[in-house]
Amino acid sequence: MKINSRRIFYFYISLYLTLLIGFHFNEDFAGGYKVDYLIYKNIISAFNVDLKNSLIFYEKFLVKVSPIFILLLTYIYKVLNNDTLIRFLNLHFSLILPYLFFLCLQIKYGDAKKNLLCLLPAIIFISPYFRSSSIWVGPENLSIIFFLASVYFFLRHEKEKQNLSFILLNVFFLAITAYIRPIYFLFSIYFFLKIYCNIKFSRNLVFYIIFNILLSLPAFYYVFILEVNFFGDALANGIGFTNHINQFAITISIIFFYSIPFILNNYKNYLDIKNYKIINLVFSIVFIYLVITYFNYEERFENSLYEVIYGGGIFYKFSNLIFKSNYFFYLVVIISFNILAISVFKDNKNIDKFLNFILLLVLVFLEPDGYYFHETYDPLLYFVFLLLINSQQFLLFVEKLNFKNLIILFSFGIIYYCASVIKYLFFFVPQI
Repeated sequence: MKINSRRIFYFYISLYLTLLIGFHFNEDFAGGYKVDYLIYKNIISAFNVDLKNSLIFYEKFLVKVSPIFILLLTYIYKVLNNDTLIRFLNLHFSLILPYLFFLCLQIKYGDAKKNLLCLLPAIIFISPYFRSSSIWVGPENLSIIFFLASVYFFLRHEKEKQNLSFILLNVFFLAITAYIRPIYFLFSIYFFLKIYCNIKFSRNLVFYIIFNILLSLPAFYYVFILEVNFFGDALANGIGFTNHINQFAITISIIFFYSIPFILNNYKNYLDIKNYKIINLVFSIVFIYLVITYFNYEERFENSLYEVIYGGGIFYKFSNLIFKSNYFFYLVVIISFNILAISVFKDNKNIDKFLNFILLLVLVFLEPDGYYFHETYDPLLYFVFLLLINSQQFLLFVEKLNFKNLIILFSFGIIYYCASVIKYLFFFVPQI
């Protein structure tokens, strides 16, 4: 089928209309976004009554969302004072995300396949998490928009390494991201190492470090001087050897899940026994031994029905639902470990292997509280796979982009969206 700008326009209009329909029917197939929104509104009421004490004693609200996000919502509600209008504006602001994704893809891959490249961001519209966060105001889409803006200027920096403005804009937008969703500060480690490799020790690097420090001072003052440790309990829940084994096993399986469409594009590469090195086998044996011996995610479910239904990732839930045990999950974990090792480390220089490893660690530690959800990685992983990680497996997907690749990717997205709908209709219990 021949594609042109008109057909692409109608395609995106159709996707936009599905969002409007979802808005009309209060769609929340990701589960929990409406509940979270109602919680945020209650906190906003407290902010309106006593802003200063609400900020100083913010931990009393027992939420993991940033106080900056609540403060922003508080002022928006003061100005607009219309719940439906605010949600409607949030939906349209969320549309910046697929557009930014396209701009980043253009910088990374050029205009060689512009029409096909235009279709790639459509996968975001199929994400149940993007859709729910568009329809119900939350920090997820807002933070990832600013994150993608930081990636945009990072990619500009990759093209023009000595341009200081791109480096500082990367820092600026990542700082905004972290103030909305604090855990995203972890990406600054990856960006710092990558930028250092590009510009070495130079005047621009000094400016980069100073700008980072200046932008972090308000957060430093709030957390360490005022001692508002609103995420302390959440972090404490994720500490411990067993919790870290849970963390690595589940997040690796989730990352593998989202890499499936890209693996299918070049599946023969994973069938070649030569790609499985002895060192991979050794690490695999050690890792799976630790997982089988110490993995114990079930104990976290004693008092939370929501985590029982939604926590653990699709392979963990499937293993327990169908096989009534973790054995299938253990098999997926070992497969995930080896497949990702090939995807991320094969045919790379040592420095690229190291940077890819750091990026994977960042992804693993994005859930520091001991509970692991797909929403943390969807649609984030699409951006990491196609824009940040240095892997021939993901690069080839775009460089050899065709309708077959797109059909595989969209089929994967649609199947997962339908699974989310079924899970919501049969298992979700609102906790209002």
